[in-house]
Amino acid sequence: MTVDFGVQVVRQFEQEGDVRCVETPGGEVVSTLHRGPYDRLSGAHTTIHDWCRKNGKVIGGFSWEIYGDWTDDPNKLETTVVYLLDV
Repeated sequence: MTVDFGVQVVRQFEQEGDVRCVETPGGEVVSTLHRGPYDRLSGAHTTIHDWCRKNGKVIGGFSWEIYGDWTDDPNKLETTVVYLLDV
């Protein structure tokens, strides 16, 4: 599995060593906002997969998570889970 870890930037930049500029793919997506501890994040993924099955959607080859601002209170953590759909 190929995994990219990144931060949002305001412009593209040239690769330097192992640091390179990547973009999330365009297209139709399905997403959900998970609020709570990271150890319960799998529930958000399960919800998306279940929704896709029930609604005749096919998940494509990419997914990503966008982590909100850090807080010491795990119940206030927010993570957006996104799946690209095959259309």
